[in-house]
Amino acid sequence: MRVIGLTGGIGSGKSSVASWLKEHNISVLDADQTVHQLLAEDQTTISRVAQTFGDDILDSQGKIDRKGLGAKIFRNDEARKRLEGILHPLVRGKLFSDQMALAAAGVKVCVWDVPLLFEAGFNTAMDEVWVVWVSPQVQLERVMKRDSFTRAEAELRISAQWSLEDKTKLADVLIDNSGTWENTVDQLEELLVRIKDRVSL
Repeated sequence: MRVIGLTGGIGSGKSSVASWLKEHNISVLDADQTVHQLLAEDQTTISRVAQTFGDDILDSQGKIDRKGLGAKIFRNDEARKRLEGILHPLVRGKLFSDQMALAAAGVKVCVWDVPLLFEAGFNTAMDEVWVVWVSPQVQLERVMKRDSFTRAEAELRISAQWSLEDKTKLADVLIDNSGTWENTVDQLEELLVRIKDRVSL
């Protein structure tokens, strides 16, 4: 199996790229979705997070209030790192398990869609890494527009991740998503041909 790490930064368009790959029958494992499932459904994870950050991050049903948790961690690097210390090993284990199941079913290409691929050290398990890139100004504008953030709020979210420039230095493939979507699709179609040739899909 060929394992590809797909990453980028908030507002870079990584999710759009992942959706395109899914539409073209590429198996994509979504780290964000896995985090959401753990925080919403896994009682052990919920308990550990509440013990670390306080019961005030729980709603009336005993579920994690993601907005309240987010407010705590994005204002505090140490708190964010504590949360990542809880979640990253769990996410990696779940994605690896899902990857093994796909391999057992004969799937030849698997993409790990992970925003913090480098930050969490997941890149070491990849055969190659694709980084979705946009300019810093485009990234800021997209985050502000998409999430209705102020400039300061958007900059805070962006600064919580490695810069796109740093990620591109470690990329095997750079996907430039700063232009039109049609231009991005042209790049993706070329990559898909190369991957299919490599694994004989």
